This record gives sequence, C-alpha cells and structure tokens, in this order.
Amino acid sequence: MSLKLRSGQVAMVVILVVLVGLTIGVAVLGRSVTNVGISLQEEERARSFSAAEAGVEDALRQDLSILAGSGGNFSVGDSAVTYTVAKLTNVVSEIDPGEVVTVNWAKSDPGASSFSVNWTNGSCGSVALISTTITPLAAVTHASFASGPQTFNKGTGGLVRFRIAGCRSKVTIIGQGGALSFFQVDSKGTSGTSSSKVQVVRSAPAASGLLDFALFSGGNID
Repeated sequence: MSLKLRSGQVAMVVILVVLVGLTIGVAVLGRSVTNVGISLQEEERARSFSAAEAGVEDALRQDLSILAGSGGNFSVGDSAVTYTVAKLTNVVSEIDPGEVVTVNWAKSDPGASSFSVNWTNGSCGSVALISTTITPLAAVTHASFASGPQTFNKGTGGLVRFRIAGCRSKVTIIGQGGALSFFQVDSKGTSGTSSSKVQVVRSAPAASGLLDFALFSGGNID
C-alpha cells in the first residue's frame, strides 16, 4: 500500500513538472512568434516609409508646374509608391532669417493677380519683412515692412522674393485669383500590410537670392 502511494506521488510530481515545462515552452514559443511578428511589421514600416520618400524624390526631380494636378506610381522592390502633386493658393510656413521665399508669377496660375504676406513677431521681438521685386525686364525694387499684411500685385509678372529680418517667424501667404508657384507633394508607400505617407511643400525653382543686394557696374565702383 505504501509503495503504491509513493508511486502515485511520483507520478503526480512528474505530471506537474511536465505541465510547468509545457507552460514555459508555450510562453517562450508565443514570445518568439510575437517578436518575429513585430520585427516583420517594423521592417515593413521601414520599407513603406522609404518607398514614400522615393515618391517625393521622384516628384521633385521633375517640373512641378507641369506635374501639378497629376502624379505618378511605381514600385521599389516589393513596395508600391503613389504620389500626387497639387498647386497651392495659400501657404503657412516657419521661416528662418536669411531664408528666401520666391513667388514666380510665370509658374503661378494665369488668373493669379496678387498675394498678401503676413507674419508674426518672433522670440527676439519685432520682425521685419524684406522684399525684392524683379520684373521680366530685370528692373529690381527693394522694400522693407515692419508689420503686415502686405500685398504684392502681379503687374507685369516676374518674381517676388522676400525674407525675414530678426528671428524665426511664422509666415502666411494668401493668393488671390489663382494658385501661386507653391506645390504640395503627397506620397504614399505600401509594403505588405504597412503604409506610410510623406508630405512636402516646395516652391518652384528660382535663381538664388544671394545676389539680390549686390551692385554691378561696368566700371569702377567708388
């Protein structure tokens, strides 16, 4: 009787050990499967984001004024890319001192007749707006404004460039009569079950504003 009791106890201990081992094994296996799933999701997210960036790069290497209203699609490996380009009438952006923003009337809608610019004072206090207007005949006019909004009319066309003097400021540009030479690229990359989106706003390419205030002369400058 005592031998049978001991045998029963040993069997129960063995069963308990087996059950504990199975529980631990199932938990470890489940954890491994979960980690593999998370790794695959992270890899798909990374691939989809890279694909979305590739869409933006593909759009920016082309003439956005021609591409506006349409877009493109292609594949990068196993990832799918789609993007669209839209022309903007209104733009809000943070601008640093020295950064140049250009409105190119030739790249704007034909109906665009003017735009207004408003800006906020930065952390340094008062912020001024400095503008440079260049006509198609290369006539250049400089102006500075202590407060906004300020309105710029199309006139004979050309370019309007402006920059901020002071410190970083929030600038709002509102067009009238049609879209201006600003473009928004919305790109989406898809990989597996993951998708990522990237949005970029760019102005039409224009000559650098580095020499806007330079003085040129065919002779000596005294």
